[in-house]
Amino acid sequence: MALTNDILARVCISHFLSAWNSRIFEYSAVLFLTSIFPGTLLPPSVYALWRALSAMFLAPAMGRQVDKTNRLVVVRRSIVFQRAAVACSCALFAAMIILNVGASATSMLIKAGFIVMLSAFACVEKLASIMNTVSVERDWVVVIAGSSTADLRQLNSIMRRIDLFCKMAGPLAISFLIGFTVLGSVWTLLILNIVSVFVEYFTIARVYRLVPALATRPSDVDHAGDSDSADAGLLAAENDISDSGVSDSAVPASASPWSTYIHHELFLPSFALSCLYFTVLNFGGQFVAYLLTVGYKPSVVGVLRTASVVFELSATWIAPIVMKKIGAIRGGLWFVNWQAICCVVAAVAIFHSRSPSFGDAPIESTDKFLFVFASKTTAAAVVAVVCSRIGLWGFDLCAQLLIQEGVEPESRTAFSSVESSFQNFFELLSFASTIIFDKPAVFAVPASLSANSVIVAAILFAVYARRTRKHLIHWPSWLGRKVPTDVQDTIIQRELNDEV
Repeated sequence: MALTNDILARVCISHFLSAWNSRIFEYSAVLFLTSIFPGTLLPPSVYALWRALSAMFLAPAMGRQVDKTNRLVVVRRSIVFQRAAVACSCALFAAMIILNVGASATSMLIKAGFIVMLSAFACVEKLASIMNTVSVERDWVVVIAGSSTADLRQLNSIMRRIDLFCKMAGPLAISFLIGFTVLGSVWTLLILNIVSVFVEYFTIARVYRLVPALATRPSDVDHAGDSDSADAGLLAAENDISDSGVSDSAVPASASPWSTYIHHELFLPSFALSCLYFTVLNFGGQFVAYLLTVGYKPSVVGVLRTASVVFELSATWIAPIVMKKIGAIRGGLWFVNWQAICCVVAAVAIFHSRSPSFGDAPIESTDKFLFVFASKTTAAAVVAVVCSRIGLWGFDLCAQLLIQEGVEPESRTAFSSVESSFQNFFELLSFASTIIFDKPAVFAVPASLSANSVIVAAILFAVYARRTRKHLIHWPSWLGRKVPTDVQDTIIQRELNDEV
């Protein structure tokens, strides 16, 4: 089925509301807790820890729910549970502000009770968000695009732009509102979630009706034909075993999600993508705190963060062009190696910015560089981090396309849910690195670990590329080297010819 403007518009509306509410809540929850409990990072740290742990351990269970349930039902459930969890959290935040729970006179038992309830709702919100993401981004878009690789690339790029826009604009909007009134921002977030749930609920249903293929799952078709094709399937399996000794890389449908993921031929690119979540070399809280400590003004950091998001958005236009020209595998190699180079430069620059008196005194005015950067070494680190974002999101789109097209429909959600668990695990490792090395003077250690994680990701993807394409370096014809051709390149070329 062709991707029509009607379908595209409704998918984008639903995804925008989901991403916007998720980004705002994720960011504002930390701000609310910080304002309620000033002077300590323990409550937001505990809150974030439980949220991430729930995602790491329970994401595969969410994938099984996606597999067993009708597509529309599971997405609607994710919308309702996610919005209900946010609404309940907002009610708790409002009660904590009104009752002044953060005051020193308040009992520790009451404070702990509120934190436990907030953490529980945060876990529900995170798991519902994972269910929605796995359903829509890894299943629905593939079915909607059908056999058209061009439509799939377009859908992936547009949805990633929406994610990045919400990542940039959502926190800015809630920060501006909190500056006026914390309690008012809590009520605003509550009302926004209640209103948006109805729009999302009926918009996604319209997409479901416009794409009849969404009503059928591969497992349904398989079960319908089991009685007629059991003998044929058994004979085919025996032939496969007799010809090759093993049954390719297929994983039985009854296997656990972890087994499905680890034994799949696309494990390496997926795991490489997960490794990239172990990083402090982005404009998250850790790197921002480092920049503020070494002498950057908050306004300058805000401008640099905006520039980083602009580079990330540019990758959503660059990656589809690169994939169309050279394919997703070669494009992924280019992007991940570009990110590795940039992260190594950033880590080296941060290492050389250390000094015995680091953080004890403000940077001398003679070290000022271009009136924006605090020093030449931190300038190199900031520029490298900003440039690395093109590699990150370019590789993300390439790997996502490979996974969407290469993972069997019946294994798609199980695969994606375990992938989400690994991503949350590596994100926890990045938090742990700055908890252990919490001083700005030793920030070079987490930065070096982050750069090494990107290098590992590049090596893993290179192994996959070498295994799939039978060669790693694509020699240009003018060097006089014969470029080997394989099945993968032939398929890509045929797809490009079909599109033309």
